[in-house]
Amino acid sequence: MRVLFILFLLVLSGCYKNHLYVQQQSVNKYYLASSKVDTPDFRQKNPPDDEQIVVAWDFPISEFRKDLNLKLTVRFWDNQEVDKSCHLKRKRGFKKFVFTNLENEKNKRILTYKVDVFDKNNNLVSQWEHQFWTKLIDFQEEFDLQADKKN
Repeated sequence: MRVLFILFLLVLSGCYKNHLYVQQQSVNKYYLASSKVDTPDFRQKNPPDDEQIVVAWDFPISEFRKDLNLKLTVRFWDNQEVDKSCHLKRKRGFKKFVFTNLENEKNKRILTYKVDVFDKNNNLVSQWEHQFWTKLIDFQEEFDLQADKKN
């Protein structure tokens, strides 16, 4: 019984290396609290049509003391990328990044994203990538390189 208890304590004391938790959410009429409890809300007439990425983190104090900065890179369906960043002031917390969609920009929906956390020396501390994240290939850059080789 004693061996089983010690084994149980060892399993529970294991380290979890990924300190980031990322979630993508649609912000629409169903996101409003008034939709869930069926109360009057002026926003129901013109509900939002946005998307948000919520990033939560929980770093050990030894990592947090390295003065961490979070960088979110979002790629939309039209292959445009947007970078947003923030300084992490607490070892545990969360941040919402909201992306407003306009009616005439339906291709501005979020396709994929990644989160990087860097220390003050710009060393990568932690990373989280969406399952479809891949490096964007810039064809114009490829054509420019080929044109330079020919000249």
